[in-house]
Amino acid sequence: MAHRILVTGASVAGTTLAWWLAHLGHEVTVVERAPEFRDGGQNIDVRGVGREVLRRMGLDERALEQGTGETGTAWVDGDGRVVARFMTDELGGDGPTAEMEILRGDLARLLY
Repeated sequence: MAHRILVTGASVAGTTLAWWLAHLGHEVTVVERAPEFRDGGQNIDVRGVGREVLRRMGLDERALEQGTGETGTAWVDGDGRVVARFMTDELGGDGPTAEMEILRGDLARLLY
């Protein structure tokens, strides 16, 4: 039985929820109080269940294409020598930087 559902908030969580509810056959309306799309925001490392959700939505490859391109993190001393580093490839994509890292605004736009 399909339902008419109201989702408040048109950012990452709201648009994802609306997509899944519509995918399941419900009539969904999304409302947002911001007068325009909110761009920008911090990097988001998408891992585990989040990555699976994007895969099931068919958006995982597009998210990877729109990723930040960050390959890891390195600390340098005052002379510019690397004193510690954590590279994504060396940690199986699950270190301080995930293989799928995307700006919040880019993820929100992709989901929208």
